[in-house]
Amino acid sequence: MKELKGCGMRSSVGFLSRRELTGQPLMKEEFQRRRLAGCTSLYKKDMLGHFGCVNAIEFSNNGGEWLVSGGDDRRVLLWHMEKAIHARSKPVKLKGEHLSNIFCLAFDSTNKKVFSGGNDEQVILHDVERRETLNVFLHIDAVYSLSVSPVNDNVFASSSDDGRVLIWDTREPPHGEPFCLASYPSAFHSVMFNPVEPRLLATANSKEGVGLWDIRKPRSSLLRYGGSMSLQSAMSVRFNSTGTQLLALRRRLPPVLYELHSRLPSFQFDNQGYFNSCTMKSCCFAGDKDQEHQEP
Repeated sequence: MKELKGCGMRSSVGFLSRRELTGQPLMKEEFQRRRLAGCTSLYKKDMLGHFGCVNAIEFSNNGGEWLVSGGDDRRVLLWHMEKAIHARSKPVKLKGEHLSNIFCLAFDSTNKKVFSGGNDEQVILHDVERRETLNVFLHIDAVYSLSVSPVNDNVFASSSDDGRVLIWDTREPPHGEPFCLASYPSAFHSVMFNPVEPRLLATANSKEGVGLWDIRKPRSSLLRYGGSMSLQSAMSVRFNSTGTQLLALRRRLPPVLYELHSRLPSFQFDNQGYFNSCTMKSCCFAGDKDQEHQEP
């Protein structure tokens, strides 16, 4: 692989992963930032496989060996990351194909199953090893977000354009009635189980903003974030790995960080020139201690 300015992918990543940096934390962090800033080719790789816009990607659990992607071409593609980055291997197409745009994806904890949902008002459950479709869960409207329970791979949550957040059990008959956690007149764009307290879920609603829910007390949220400005259009919400903080994206407002049990923001990531458009987006924590946030 060609290295640019002596700092290509192999040299920079290898340097940071193999060498332990010691000394004052601020000096170490500044050194790392400068080192990475000069690496123009760091993690840059064109992975070509889709025929249209890619709307959703998810890394597999426990190291990210696999990547699953989906978009406007209605196909779910599975990538082996090491082979995709360092070779010209093509992704594997899962046999289950949607009838319209794919908006969301999720692995179960074993990485043996993938859930996909989208504009065709259904969630497809895929078997990763056999590439087969295991089940289909029908919705009333477009599915915008999926989250698998951290303690039970048979249970997943979906949020939909019909204003409902549904809890499904894959062991139940596919045409059975799911458990309705929330029902609003406006669309739910995002839902996520708390990774430590699985009875709790966070949601982002197009008019009602960011909310915290308890699966034992459906239909009414435990907490609505934002204080006096709780009625905001929210597009995405994510817990950190310890379940103590939430990161949210709101329409035409900067990304915001909340402590789990506090209505008021603990921090807003504002910057001159930042503008969050009406387009649905997603956000996530990054770094080994969730010290960073990212959005596409």
